[in-house]
Amino acid sequence: MRWVVLLLIISLSACKNRNPPCLIDATDILKGFSGKLITVKDSNNRIVALYDKGWDSLKGGAYLFYPNQFLKSYTFYQNKVAVYTENYDEHGHLTHTMGSPMVNRVINELGEDSAYVEVYFYKPLKSYQQLNIKINNKPAVNYTLETDTNFSNMKSVIFGINTGDLTTLICTPG
Repeated sequence: MRWVVLLLIISLSACKNRNPPCLIDATDILKGFSGKLITVKDSNNRIVALYDKGWDSLKGGAYLFYPNQFLKSYTFYQNKVAVYTENYDEHGHLTHTMGSPMVNRVINELGEDSAYVEVYFYKPLKSYQQLNIKINNKPAVNYTLETDTNFSNMKSVIFGINTGDLTTLICTPG
Protein backbone atom coordinates (compact mmCIF):
# COMPACT_ATOMS: atom_id res chain seq x y z
CA MET A 1 0.00 0.00 0.00
CA ARG A 2 2.88 2.39 0.78
CA TRP A 3 4.27 1.85 -2.71
CA VAL A 4 0.95 2.74 -4.29
CA VAL A 5 0.79 5.99 -2.31
CA LEU A 6 4.40 6.77 -3.18
CA LEU A 7 3.79 6.12 -6.90
CA LEU A 8 0.67 8.28 -6.79
CA ILE A 9 2.59 11.18 -5.21
CA ILE A 10 5.40 10.85 -7.77
CA SER A 11 2.88 10.72 -10.63
CA LEU A 12 1.04 13.82 -9.45
CA SER A 13 4.22 15.79 -8.87
CA ALA A 14 5.52 14.86 -12.31
CA CYS A 15 2.49 16.38 -14.05
CA LYS A 16 3.15 19.78 -15.51
CA ASN A 17 0.56 22.49 -15.38
CA ARG A 18 -0.24 23.76 -18.84
CA ASN A 19 0.04 27.40 -19.63
CA PRO A 20 -3.28 29.22 -19.87
CA PRO A 21 -4.69 28.93 -23.38
CA CYS A 22 -3.94 31.56 -25.99
CA LEU A 23 -7.34 32.32 -27.40
CA ILE A 24 -6.14 34.58 -30.18
CA ASP A 25 -8.05 34.12 -33.40
CA ALA A 26 -7.79 35.63 -36.86
CA THR A 27 -10.20 38.47 -36.11
CA ASP A 28 -8.11 39.49 -33.08
CA ILE A 29 -5.05 39.81 -35.31
CA LEU A 30 -6.96 41.82 -37.90
CA LYS A 31 -8.51 44.16 -35.29
CA GLY A 32 -5.22 44.72 -33.50
CA PHE A 33 -3.31 46.07 -36.49
CA SER A 34 -3.99 49.36 -38.26
CA GLY A 35 -1.90 48.39 -41.29
CA LYS A 36 -2.77 45.91 -43.97
CA LEU A 37 -2.38 42.15 -43.74
CA ILE A 38 -2.42 39.70 -46.63
CA THR A 39 -5.31 37.29 -45.98
CA VAL A 40 -5.48 33.70 -47.27
CA LYS A 41 -8.85 31.90 -47.02
CA ASP A 42 -9.92 28.32 -47.59
CA SER A 43 -12.85 27.16 -49.76
CA ASN A 44 -15.24 27.74 -46.80
CA ASN A 45 -14.10 31.40 -46.55
CA ARG A 46 -12.23 30.75 -43.27
CA ILE A 47 -8.92 32.52 -42.73
CA VAL A 48 -6.06 30.01 -42.79
CA ALA A 49 -3.14 32.46 -42.91
CA LEU A 50 -2.25 36.12 -42.45
CA TYR A 51 0.99 37.73 -43.59
CA ASP A 52 2.42 41.18 -42.93
CA LYS A 53 1.83 43.53 -45.87
CA GLY A 54 4.72 43.34 -48.28
CA TRP A 55 5.79 40.03 -46.74
CA ASP A 56 7.74 38.05 -49.30
CA SER A 57 9.47 35.54 -47.02
CA LEU A 58 12.38 37.94 -46.63
CA LYS A 59 11.12 39.88 -43.61
CA GLY A 60 7.85 39.89 -41.70
CA GLY A 61 5.37 37.87 -39.74
CA ALA A 62 3.30 34.87 -40.81
CA TYR A 63 0.26 33.62 -38.86
CA LEU A 64 -1.26 30.19 -39.50
CA PHE A 65 -4.67 29.18 -38.12
CA TYR A 66 -6.58 26.00 -37.30
CA PRO A 67 -10.01 25.48 -38.96
CA ASN A 68 -11.60 26.85 -35.74
CA GLN A 69 -9.71 30.13 -36.52
CA PHE A 70 -7.48 29.90 -33.41
CA LEU A 71 -3.80 30.67 -33.85
CA LYS A 72 -1.75 27.61 -34.80
CA SER A 73 1.60 29.37 -35.17
CA TYR A 74 3.33 32.68 -35.59
CA THR A 75 6.73 33.01 -37.26
CA PHE A 76 8.82 36.10 -37.90
CA TYR A 77 11.25 35.84 -40.82
CA GLN A 78 14.51 37.68 -41.52
CA ASN A 79 16.15 37.05 -44.91
CA LYS A 80 14.02 33.91 -45.47
CA VAL A 81 15.05 32.47 -42.06
CA ALA A 82 12.63 31.99 -39.18
CA VAL A 83 14.06 33.96 -36.23
CA TYR A 84 11.10 33.57 -33.86
CA THR A 85 8.30 31.01 -33.72
CA GLU A 86 5.41 30.25 -31.38
CA ASN A 87 3.32 27.08 -31.89
CA TYR A 88 -0.06 26.34 -30.26
CA ASP A 89 -2.27 23.26 -30.02
CA GLU A 90 -5.94 23.25 -31.14
CA HIS A 91 -7.05 24.46 -27.69
CA GLY A 92 -4.74 27.47 -27.63
CA HIS A 93 -1.98 26.11 -25.38
CA LEU A 94 1.57 27.17 -26.23
CA THR A 95 3.49 24.02 -27.22
CA HIS A 96 6.79 25.34 -28.55
CA THR A 97 8.81 28.53 -28.95
CA MET A 98 12.04 29.08 -30.85
CA GLY A 99 14.16 32.22 -30.77
CA SER A 100 13.65 35.51 -28.97
CA PRO A 101 10.59 37.79 -29.10
CA MET A 102 13.11 40.55 -29.91
CA VAL A 103 12.68 39.66 -33.57
CA ASN A 104 14.55 42.45 -35.31
CA ARG A 105 17.45 44.72 -34.39
CA VAL A 106 19.05 46.95 -36.96
CA ILE A 107 21.94 49.41 -36.54
CA ASN A 108 22.61 51.70 -39.50
CA GLU A 109 25.50 54.15 -39.62
CA LEU A 110 24.33 57.60 -40.68
CA GLY A 111 27.77 59.06 -41.05
CA GLU A 112 31.09 58.99 -39.26
CA ASP A 113 29.61 60.11 -35.95
CA SER A 114 26.08 58.71 -35.63
CA ALA A 115 24.00 55.56 -35.91
CA TYR A 116 20.31 54.80 -36.18
CA VAL A 117 18.98 51.86 -34.13
CA GLU A 118 15.68 49.99 -34.63
CA VAL A 119 14.48 47.25 -32.25
CA TYR A 120 11.25 45.21 -32.65
CA PHE A 121 9.49 42.95 -30.10
CA TYR A 122 6.59 40.56 -30.81
CA LYS A 123 3.84 41.60 -28.38
CA PRO A 124 0.77 39.29 -28.08
CA LEU A 125 0.38 37.92 -24.54
CA LYS A 126 3.57 39.71 -23.45
CA SER A 127 4.22 42.87 -21.51
CA TYR A 128 7.34 44.97 -21.88
CA GLN A 129 8.89 47.69 -19.76
CA GLN A 130 10.99 50.51 -21.13
CA LEU A 131 14.05 49.46 -23.06
CA ASN A 132 17.12 50.42 -21.01
CA ILE A 133 20.32 50.74 -23.07
CA LYS A 134 23.83 51.31 -21.72
CA ILE A 135 26.63 51.86 -24.22
CA ASN A 136 30.21 51.55 -22.98
CA ASN A 137 30.73 53.88 -20.01
CA LYS A 138 27.90 56.28 -20.89
CA PRO A 139 24.85 56.55 -18.60
CA ALA A 140 21.95 54.20 -19.33
CA VAL A 141 19.08 55.66 -21.37
CA ASN A 142 15.43 54.51 -21.24
CA TYR A 143 13.38 54.22 -24.43
CA THR A 144 9.62 53.67 -24.50
CA LEU A 145 8.36 50.93 -26.80
CA GLU A 146 5.56 52.04 -29.13
CA THR A 147 3.07 50.10 -31.22
CA ASP A 148 4.77 49.52 -34.56
CA THR A 149 3.11 50.42 -37.87
CA ASN A 150 5.35 48.33 -40.17
CA PHE A 151 4.68 44.88 -38.71
CA SER A 152 1.60 43.45 -37.03
CA ASN A 153 1.57 42.90 -33.26
CA MET A 154 4.94 44.52 -32.68
CA LYS A 155 6.33 46.99 -30.21
CA SER A 156 9.29 48.96 -31.47
CA VAL A 157 11.69 51.72 -30.65
CA ILE A 158 13.87 53.76 -32.96
CA PHE A 159 16.63 56.01 -31.65
CA GLY A 160 19.90 57.59 -32.66
CA ILE A 161 23.26 57.47 -30.93
CA ASN A 162 26.37 59.62 -31.26
CA THR A 163 29.30 57.39 -32.16
CA GLY A 164 31.90 60.10 -32.76
CA ASP A 165 33.75 59.49 -29.50
CA LEU A 166 33.49 55.69 -29.58
CA THR A 167 36.38 53.54 -30.73
CA THR A 168 34.47 50.36 -29.87
CA LEU A 169 30.81 49.76 -29.22
CA ILE A 170 29.70 47.45 -26.41
CA CYS A 171 25.96 47.41 -25.74
CA THR A 172 24.61 45.80 -22.59
CA PRO A 173 21.15 45.71 -21.05
CA GLY A 174 20.96 48.43 -18.38
